[in-house]
Amino acid sequence: MEEVIKRIVDAEKEAEARIEKAKEEAKVIVEEAKSSAKAIEESILEDARKRAEEIIGKARAEGEAEAKVILENGEKEIEDMKVKATQNFENAVSVALELVRGS
Repeated sequence: MEEVIKRIVDAEKEAEARIEKAKEEAKVIVEEAKSSAKAIEESILEDARKRAEEIIGKARAEGEAEAKVILENGEKEIEDMKVKATQNFENAVSVALELVRGS
């Protein structure tokens, strides 16, 4: 009978030891999972930052190119207006001289 009780006590101790070992393994697994999740999160955030920088850079380059075209077109329009103004001025001077001479 004493032998049976000893085996029961030993079995209980072994069961408790296994439970404790399983709890420790579970803690390690949870910590590893948290660490892995954090690394994945950081990687995703870094990828998102890089992608955002690429999009911003592309948009900036497109905006600058569009601004350059608008500026060039504006400068051409100003030149055209100067030419027309000069022509109109010359015509106005001619008409004024004709009026003065004709009087």
